[in-house]
Amino acid sequence: MLPERSKRYAGIDGEIPRLILASNWQLALVALLVLALLFLIFPRQTLVQKLYEQESLDELTQSYIQNLYRADRKNADIGILLTRAQQDSLDIKTLEDRLLASVDADDARQRTNSRIMLARAYEKALTGNPGEPERQRLTAQLTAILEKVSVEPISASMSRFFAGAAFDLRLPHLGLVFLAQVGDEEPIKTLEQYGKKWLGQGDYEVAAQYFLMARDQTADPDEARRLFQRGIGSLMAASRFKQAMQASDTHLGNLSGDAATLRYLVRTAQAAGEPVRAADYAHRLVFQASRSKRQP
Repeated sequence: MLPERSKRYAGIDGEIPRLILASNWQLALVALLVLALLFLIFPRQTLVQKLYEQESLDELTQSYIQNLYRADRKNADIGILLTRAQQDSLDIKTLEDRLLASVDADDARQRTNSRIMLARAYEKALTGNPGEPERQRLTAQLTAILEKVSVEPISASMSRFFAGAAFDLRLPHLGLVFLAQVGDEEPIKTLEQYGKKWLGQGDYEVAAQYFLMARDQTADPDEARRLFQRGIGSLMAASRFKQAMQASDTHLGNLSGDAATLRYLVRTAQAAGEPVRAADYAHRLVFQASRSKRQP
């Protein structure tokens, strides 16, 4: 025998009533129980920690994090994790909206991740040849991050990353601060490499700055002479004659009695249209030669 409900026809006996499996309050209770169970199995901080430790997130995890972020956009950890997974496809404005508030966070993990992602984003944006107002804004933002990081203890890999960012931003002094944190034994080589880079791009003044900073880092006369001449020569190539002569006095240092350097400066001063200065260098050269002859 069929139950009474099965014998009824729609249209004759009216709409067939739906069986009620559970009331709304019962469904709400089940949902709360499931959430409570998930919270017990996966405590929030433990879950966040595990997600931070993962190099990449699968699509399912990304979708889960995105839903969490939609529910709570003020959750810094979730915002950072979601941004880290999507950073290659996000524009600067979205990145800043999500991360700028965490740049100075008390939580070191939030602070570090936000700074690294923003620094990379600013570097990438600067290579895209933005308009001058935007370039100035990006440069100022990146410089501010570098200055904040430079006074905090960070890992060796981070120090190298931020050093590269500083050198690319034409901030060699700041780059040296980061290199000092990792005990870089070859800052001279690094500075010279960047000097060659800027020289190859035709930015002679910046190249000179790097060459002369490298010169100041070495006490070896031969290396100092070579870097000194590259730095002054870069300024001369840019027709920055007055600046070249001023830099000569500033960075001469232990080369003040070096005959080869003095001969170079005589020629350079003459080329710069400063005969008085050339005569001074020539006088020093003669004096140096006479003193050498008097020595037994």
